[in-house]
Amino acid sequence: MTKIYIAGPITGMEEKAAEKFAEAEIFLKAKGYEVINPMKLAHDHDKTWKAYMLECLHVLLQCDEVYMLNGWRKSKGAKLEHRIASDFDLQIHYKGN
Repeated sequence: MTKIYIAGPITGMEEKAAEKFAEAEIFLKAKGYEVINPMKLAHDHDKTWKAYMLECLHVLLQCDEVYMLNGWRKSKGAKLEHRIASDFDLQIHYKGN
């Protein structure tokens, strides 16, 4: 089964982001993907932005594809995830495409 990671803006909008990530997870599971929703990771660390990103990037690199949510270009973390996915030749999908 193809593993896909959801990327998008989170910082400063955690409650709304949780809804958007959950919607994407449902959509992608219905398409047959094994979905990695970073908002559901255990996050057993010091809760700094860097710690979140290190954990997320580690998980991202175990995936085959990435699904970029709307607004990702305004997110420092999502832009980093996009750049790394691109550099590692992961297939990238964009919400709405």
